[in-house]
Amino acid sequence: MARLSDSITYGNHAITGDVNVGGTLTINGVVFQQMTLTGGSNVTVSGSFPNYTISATDTTYQAGTGISLLGTAFNVDNPFNPSGNYSALRAQATTKADVGLGSADNTSDMAKPVSTAVQGALNSKANTTGTYSLRATGTTKDDVGLANVDNYSRADYDARYAAAGSGGGVESVDGMSGAVDLSSSYAGAPALLDGLRRSVEAASGGNMTVFYTANGLPSYFTRIPKFLCEDVVSGGQIGAGTHEAFIFDGVEDSEIWVGTYQASIINGEAVSQPGVAPVVDTNYDNARIACQNAGTGFDLQSNWDWAAIVLWSLANGFESRGNTNQGRHHNNRWEVGTRQDGGVVGSSSGVGNILTGSGPAYWRHDGTYSGISDMVGNVWEWCSGLKTLDGRVFFSADNYIPIESLYVDSGFDINGSVPWSSTNTTGASVALKRALVVPKGVNDPLGAFYVNTSGERHPVRGGARNLDSIAGLGTLSIELDRTDDFNTIGFRPRFRQP
Repeated sequence: MARLSDSITYGNHAITGDVNVGGTLTINGVVFQQMTLTGGSNVTVSGSFPNYTISATDTTYQAGTGISLLGTAFNVDNPFNPSGNYSALRAQATTKADVGLGSADNTSDMAKPVSTAVQGALNSKANTTGTYSLRATGTTKDDVGLANVDNYSRADYDARYAAAGSGGGVESVDGMSGAVDLSSSYAGAPALLDGLRRSVEAASGGNMTVFYTANGLPSYFTRIPKFLCEDVVSGGQIGAGTHEAFIFDGVEDSEIWVGTYQASIINGEAVSQPGVAPVVDTNYDNARIACQNAGTGFDLQSNWDWAAIVLWSLANGFESRGNTNQGRHHNNRWEVGTRQDGGVVGSSSGVGNILTGSGPAYWRHDGTYSGISDMVGNVWEWCSGLKTLDGRVFFSADNYIPIESLYVDSGFDINGSVPWSSTNTTGASVALKRALVVPKGVNDPLGAFYVNTSGERHPVRGGARNLDSIAGLGTLSIELDRTDDFNTIGFRPRFRQP
């Protein structure tokens, strides 16, 4: 291989640096194609493009003395023409990156892609042909005059009313005068749930309503209006001022809502519904959990609730009765309900509990069919907000039920099991009388008192289906451990507007 080290000039164009000829021709580091290399007087060239062999008689190249580059590009023996066409001359193995187009694709204009952003914008555009329903963005049911309509399907209604019984529709509101027949208006009632509530409230004069659980189940509640203690017991035996049932963490409410019916449980939610078997075999904690599972505002009935209902009833000259003898009242035996097992009333065979609310109006707290049913007998009812510890009474200060460690120590120790009206009240505060933990001494309700003075005990009230005269509005048993569950023990929910 020959190496030429001179700087070579042709006209105004210079070839500088080393010129290496060893098969291909490289000038200033650029490899050229489409050339013919011809020898001169002191250079011999053999081979063909692109491989040449050059022999020289000396190693010094003199300009114009031997090498000619011929072809479509140029002749080295002649200067470049600055205005000539050198389109055939290009760097060997040049790529798109060498010319600054490394990111470009070799596609036609029609085949060129668009960016992701552009494609997304195009996708959101409507086609030039087609049928479109146009509305303003953010349109709500209020905008189209349907603010009170719930988005429930026919299947939703079927599920809710099947859960309530009566074969998919509520045929009547528990025997009230002018019972509301909802089955015939079902198909034409898009706001049926609100319609049910309005119908119940209208039929009861506002004393009853329906609240819906988190799963949309109807649950029936009866209103007890706020009263002053001196208005229900005028002799001062329970003091004066607003009864604690209407005070929640120091804030007064105008009313309380207590389940019209003893509880049943549907899909983990405690509900108050007519004509169903009351749930039993539920311990204290599970009863409260089932009530709270129904959603915000739902809870287990408290002892303050129970006391307020009884005080209101007695002040209005009424003391309710109930299922105290296997489906009937033990004295007024013509007063009967529908046994849940379909059995004969008065028979000890089977289960003598009655379907909720199936008894007469005398078995309601106010003697009407919108009153709270079955407080006497049927099944015992757990109550929150009260407990004993080794016979010492602890209770919540008002109807906001805190954690039990915040219960108030009453300073009163219960002596033993006696008829409720005979309980020794020595040392008992007026608050305990307002809570009907002890009798107030005048116009006391019927019932009995039972206590276990060992360990922590929680209350049930009202009695059960087989207790005859022992069952009553005053009946209180503080014998049970919180984990006890028997087939005679149930509970009742309450509701407070959140």
